[in-house]
Amino acid sequence: MKAAVLRDFGRDLEIEDIAIADPGYREVLVRIMASGVCASDLSTIRGKTGSALPLVPGHEAAGVVERVGSGVSKVRPGDPVVLSWSPNCGHCFYCQDSHPTLCDVYGHAAAHGGLWDGTSRLGPPEAPIGHYSCVSSFAELAVVPETGCILLPPDIPFAVAALIGCAVTTGFGAVANDARVRPGDSVAVVGVGGVGINAIQAAALAGARTVIAVDTNPARAQMALASGATHFVDGAAPDLADQVRAWTNGRGVDHAIESTGHPAAMAGAYAMTRPAGSVVIVGIAPVGATLAIPAIGFPGSKKRILGSIYGGGVPEQDIHRILSLYRAGRLALDAQIGEQVPLAQVNDALRWLESGVPGRTILLPN
Repeated sequence: MKAAVLRDFGRDLEIEDIAIADPGYREVLVRIMASGVCASDLSTIRGKTGSALPLVPGHEAAGVVERVGSGVSKVRPGDPVVLSWSPNCGHCFYCQDSHPTLCDVYGHAAAHGGLWDGTSRLGPPEAPIGHYSCVSSFAELAVVPETGCILLPPDIPFAVAALIGCAVTTGFGAVANDARVRPGDSVAVVGVGGVGINAIQAAALAGARTVIAVDTNPARAQMALASGATHFVDGAAPDLADQVRAWTNGRGVDHAIESTGHPAAMAGAYAMTRPAGSVVIVGIAPVGATLAIPAIGFPGSKKRILGSIYGGGVPEQDIHRILSLYRAGRLALDAQIGEQVPLAQVNDALRWLESGVPGRTILLPN
């Protein structure tokens, strides 16, 4: 099959013909019909996360089941599916503690570029190519754990389903599950990319009174306001926190959702949050980066700082909820889709993302 392979950090992906093994026990072979190009992919490709190479990136995807391995009962060939990049075992400490996105089995597999048994299905046995987040969707086909397949209603476009596989669920869940925004609350969303735009929609759906979009790219203002933001502010403004307080009765927001991965933006989100408010950090920072906050006032501020991964809930449940809201016309997802291009243009798509072009580029490997 054709796949985009990362062999050197900071260099273009190479479109190669590589081998893909048959699905093993409780594994599924999926033909990728749509794959979003996400900032997490870009961070990995640029070497910010320190992943082992070579690997096939891509984790935000939807497709059709081609074949199933032994022991699979959840899906069958021909089923349309959205892929979860955080499949879980259901049995480890974190799965049993209602934190499936922290699954020990998944964490070990993802960290080592393999699937559940620690080995890869990509490339020749003597020179395997790593999986990315147990998905690797920058390819025509992917072998994934059964628990990473979520059945898709037949009327959902694959491009929309791909977005739901990461950006939508991550942004929506950060608001609904981690911040737990209530009607009348005020929310700031720092970073209006693929995750941030869905955090804005989720805050508006939750009944937030004030939704402040913060970004250094003015081209993102129109979509932010159309998605439910009540204000847009330049993230580089020296008086950023003062502007936010002016729109929130001088206090600051009840909740700040940070999705850029830049420590300075995280600190800014903390500064614009009122005492006893919550700061939800979604963005992935580079390896070695640290976050500094004023220690002297922290106990008295009663602020909560929460990490949020994949929406902080149970991804399969969240995805079904999001699909229902989309089908009911309450979540605008089609407008988030930008260019739809063949796999051969993956490097163009990465450069568009890096330059801040609005809209999510979708790769169409098949």
